[in-house]
This record gives sequence, structure tokens and C-alpha cells, in this order.
Amino acid sequence: YAIARKLFRLDAEIALLVAVGSSVCGAAAILSMAALVRARDQSAGIAIALITLSGTVALLAYPVMFLGDWLPHLDDRLYGVFVGASIFELAQVYGASFAISDDALNTATLVKLSKVLMLVPLLLAASLVLRSRNKAQKAAPIPFPWFIVAFIGVVMFNSEITLNPQLRRVILDVDQFLFLMVMIALGITTRVGRLGESGGAWRLIGVGFVGVALSAALAYAALIPFSATFRAASPSSSLGAMLGTHGGRLFASIGCAKCHVPALEGSNGEVELYSDLLLHDMGPALDDKIVQGDAIGAEWRTAPLVGIRLRHRYLHDGRATTLRDAVFAHGGTAQIVRDRFFDLDETDRQALLDFVAKL
Repeated sequence: YAIARKLFRLDAEIALLVAVGSSVCGAAAILSMAALVRARDQSAGIAIALITLSGTVALLAYPVMFLGDWLPHLDDRLYGVFVGASIFELAQVYGASFAISDDALNTATLVKLSKVLMLVPLLLAASLVLRSRNKAQKAAPIPFPWFIVAFIGVVMFNSEITLNPQLRRVILDVDQFLFLMVMIALGITTRVGRLGESGGAWRLIGVGFVGVALSAALAYAALIPFSATFRAASPSSSLGAMLGTHGGRLFASIGCAKCHVPALEGSNGEVELYSDLLLHDMGPALDDKIVQGDAIGAEWRTAPLVGIRLRHRYLHDGRATTLRDAVFAHGGTAQIVRDRFFDLDETDRQALLDFVAKL
């Protein structure tokens, strides 16, 4: 709000709505606050257009930055936290995280909806401030965001009841369709021309750029200390020497460390595993058509690589007799990393394989 008012000299009403939309949940927060302060429809429309367009830039840029290793030290889950904390609209958070993996999607959705929960206390606090400023004027009723109630209900239901994996897959397919409809709706209702209605299009664009950059920088800086690869590469870590080799750097740079996380935090400190211990879709090559618990045939928990030097056969059924064959069998969410491995020259491929063979 201060940047929009003092640096870009925006109207106070627009600055307030943009600040609320960028800090909580985009259009829903803007409309709720606009109803509370009885803002002009034009101000609400300008704020929604700016927040939506700024968030769309982040939606398109962040997955490219992550896959291009321009966000070092972030695994899929930390990327999900980054996206959920820094992108404005829930639908855009969904898109930017869905493009990476289910782990990123689940984490980003949880983080973003946790921010959405802050809308109610924000509106209550704003209402109290308005009442204190003008006690004679009756405050407008606060529009309650019922989607928060639905979110809490689904979380409680999912925590208590385990759905059949096949049914869960159908629900997720429906969810993806509804997400597509939301993105189409955002596109239909967003007019770029509205940015010029206040007489300062470039000032509005500047506010949007600063908002995206500031949100991203703060979120990324806050996450760095929690990165397992960052802690492992620090001089005080026993993993530093291994990850500091040429093969170790390649292991991290092409994305192997995003699932084969070098170390996880335990009750007594870090535990070296080279696994995130999570389920991932490994593609049709490893699909055994067996449903076990929450895992369908193509889903496998990331195998720890620690101790792999003692093995002579690899993968769950021992089908691979070399590490190169094991890498080749990776598909699904791991396909992009597999392709990066085979895009390396032979010297780099062998350096990476030698690194893994010593674990």
C-alpha cells in the first residue's frame, strides 16, 4: 500500500484494493474489501485486472524458472511453498504448481488456502478500523467467503476417510476440468484496457511488477534456510564434500535432488537418504497395475539411494542391471530429469553415474 501510494502515487482506494488482493487471495479479497469500504466499481475492476495480469506473468514464468534451475535450492515441495506464498490468485497458484508435480501442487494449494483463511480476520480488522474512524456511520456487512468453509470440510473429510485410488483419480480429473473453467473465466472477465481507466497505466504496471518481484524475493529468501540441498552443501554438513564434486553438482542441477533429496530433517538432526519418501508417478514403464494403499500401479515411493553402492540390480523388481538402465526406466514426473540426463555429454553422464555409485 505504501509503495503504491507514495512511490507510484495511485489513488488511495485502488492502492488499498491492490494491496489486499496481492497479500491474500486476489480477486476474492478485492471484491470482499471493496464491498466493505464501498469502493467504486471502476476501482475494483482496475485492481482485479492488475492483480490477475500480474499473477498470470508469475504463472507463466515460475515453472520455467524452476525447470530451468533458476530457482536453486528449491525441491518440489519448497517450490510449492514459494508459489503458494507469492502468487496472488488461487487458480494461478494451481496452474504454476500443477505444471511441476503433484507434490508441488498439494503444497502450494495448502499454503495458498492458509493465506486465504487470513481474509476473515483481515475483514474483521478492517471493519473495526472503519467503525473507529466514523462511529456515526453504520459499517457495511462483511461478505463471508464460504469457499473457506468448503476447504476446511474437504480437508477434514480427506484426513478421516481414505478414498479408493481409482475414485480419487476420477475426482482429480474433474478437478482439473473445473480448474480449466476457472482460468477461462478469469480470461473472459479480465480486460487489459482497464489498466488505463485511472489515467496511469504505466504506474499501475509498475505497481504490479514491484508486487510480483517483492513477493517472489521475500518468499524465496525465507525458504533458502529450509532447503535440504542448501544445508547439505554448507561447509558444516557431511554431505558437502560429495555434493561439491562435479557429479554431485550435476546430480543437483539436472533435478535428481528434487526427489532424491540428499537429507531430510529428523528428530536428532539431518538424515542422509537421497529420497523425499514420497509417492511419484513413474510412468508406464514401471506400471505393474497393482493398487496398494494410496498408490496405483505407476506410483512408487522414491527409493533412498544411500547404500546403492552395495547393490547390483536396481528398481523395485531388479529389472535394471546398470544405473544407466535404471535412469532410462524413469518416466512420468521424472521424465524431464531423465531427458536432461541423456542430453548430457558422455563425460558428464559418467561423472553423475560415478557419484551415485558411491552413495
